Amino acid sequence: MSESESEPERPIDIFRRSIAVIEENLPPTWSLSTQRSPDLSEAPLRLDLRSPDGAVAKFGVYAAHGVLSSDVPGIADRFPTGQPGFVCAKYLSEPVRRQLDSHAISYADATGNVSLTADRPAVWVRGRGADADPWRGPGRPSGQLTGDPSARVVRALADFAAPLAITALVRLAGASTGATYRVVQTLSDRELVTRLPRGGIGDVRWPKMLREWAAEAGAKAPTPHGFHAPDGLEALFDQLRQLSGHIYAGTASVAAAPFARYAPTRRAHFHADNLDQFADALGLRRVESGGDVWITAPLSPSAFDRLLTRDGIRIVAPSQAFADLLVGPDSDEAAAEHLLTWMIENESQWRRAASPATDRP
Repeated sequence: MSESESEPERPIDIFRRSIAVIEENLPPTWSLSTQRSPDLSEAPLRLDLRSPDGAVAKFGVYAAHGVLSSDVPGIADRFPTGQPGFVCAKYLSEPVRRQLDSHAISYADATGNVSLTADRPAVWVRGRGADADPWRGPGRPSGQLTGDPSARVVRALADFAAPLAITALVRLAGASTGATYRVVQTLSDRELVTRLPRGGIGDVRWPKMLREWAAEAGAKAPTPHGFHAPDGLEALFDQLRQLSGHIYAGTASVAAAPFARYAPTRRAHFHADNLDQFADALGLRRVESGGDVWITAPLSPSAFDRLLTRDGIRIVAPSQAFADLLVGPDSDEAAAEHLLTWMIENESQWRRAASPATDRP
């Protein structure tokens, strides 16, 4: 592999790079063919290997950014009995390659590691590529759910019901394609999501995913600013019903109350794009400690994704409210668990269907 080669991001790019590796190692009289995937960013479902005498071996295809040794048994189960399987990835470590060999699964990665075997027509192709992932440099954070891309992707996976095509997730999350793939790979490594054969998202363990994201992102949460509402919270809520021209949303207990009230709201927590202007518009008085109103300027604008209006007040989505109740400045574990119970029992009331046909993998 040339050092100048860029990192493949989409499943189809990983597949094409892997096919090029196979073709470099195949005898010149053998050929490969595929059928185009309906989603142009995804890998095909099948790879055909044709011998000089016309015999064809038909491989089922599984494309992924990365594969762990523990993933291999599950990948093997995806291929129908009697159909040879082919796995392609950006990089396959030696332990993973050994696992694939033990399950009689062919593979290739974008660095040049390849093993392609079939009984009819009889073929055995092997090639050696990189011994380490060339794209996991020291400057890239590994496996962390922090920062704006993680917030966008986690929130989208929580708020929209799977299955989802990766292209749909990129659009719904608003993150870049590369960042989306990296976050999904981290979630897959942690077994928080399952990947479909063409790279889309299958099941999402959204309660555990939200917990892990909240715990890691919460360590870098913005500092809350305390205020006092001179006329009390009910008067403040009346003001909010008339307020316009400000980007804000109630969160934590304010956002949980319409769905699963745990206790009377004694402190109102809001996210605001410009907290000073928001506080001034409401006539709030800044306090050094305590206060019955807390305002934060969220690090990720995803906090304002899919806002709801309840009783005339703008609030965050339940997924964001749950995270803020877990680790935010107004954290309340009991209230968070109360909200989570409602979310689990009423998924259809807050998780949205990925309605366009193109959203489905």
